[in-house]
Amino acid sequence: MAIRHEFEANSGYRFFKDGVSILLQAASRFRQGTIVTNKDLFHDFQRINKALQDMGAYDGERQGVSNLMTANHFPPHKGREFYKFLPERSLDYYNEGSFQFGSIQYYRSIEQQNSKDSMEGLSNLAIKTPRHLFGMSLASGYNFALFCGTSTLSRREQMSARFGPRIIRIANLQLFAQAVQSLLGAKKFYFNKVVYNDLKMFRIKTLKTVRLSRTEPPGNFDAQLIDEVIFDLLYGNSFLPSLFMKPTRFSIEEELRLVFEMPEDIPLPHVLIMKEKALLKHVEIIQ
Repeated sequence: MAIRHEFEANSGYRFFKDGVSILLQAASRFRQGTIVTNKDLFHDFQRINKALQDMGAYDGERQGVSNLMTANHFPPHKGREFYKFLPERSLDYYNEGSFQFGSIQYYRSIEQQNSKDSMEGLSNLAIKTPRHLFGMSLASGYNFALFCGTSTLSRREQMSARFGPRIIRIANLQLFAQAVQSLLGAKKFYFNKVVYNDLKMFRIKTLKTVRLSRTEPPGNFDAQLIDEVIFDLLYGNSFLPSLFMKPTRFSIEEELRLVFEMPEDIPLPHVLIMKEKALLKHVEIIQ
């Protein structure tokens, strides 16, 4: 299926494949043979993200020194326990078997400031190809439903003050996720601990050819060159930084995140609400 694209003012090009989209906000190619250090990449992405903030692509966020991360920084989470802190009113919904799964767009605009993350879904990719190094800033994960919690009660007092005094515990996150996947009709689910990094920088290598311009040396960006191969490269490799990386101001949360990959982008109001009392067998109220 051909990749469709639309230009969004002050944001970038949104590319669609089978009902799923990614938003490419900025792209650059470094001169072949140039030695590019991690510090160089940090300053390059810092300038790009500051420009995106100034344009209104997302709210201003701190841009502290950030390491260049790889998939090795995201080891699989082997624990099974999951805790969620809630205000009193939300506990009533859970007691009725009502569960809410927000999209990245939902958490970018949520009114609750402790939960709002304007960089949700964003990532800055340093892509090394056989000939060139590319820098791409994009947003992805619009088709994922998120369920956020923590794997520890070590900061119980701070978390209670931040999110609410009531706590639910899911003893076996794997079994809970399997049940939710079936009910939602999700393609897959994943859970992992969140890594904290202000610029959400992520390095990948590929043997695939990447072209952003039809002329050499590079001229204007040509959106028609983003084909299925490049779409899949960006979609697949932005998964970890877009969904499991957050700015360092959230590090107190020590977040454990469960995400469900839906067949299509989650539409307005960018949240999935499911009421199923059978799920309560997985949930224990501990406070």
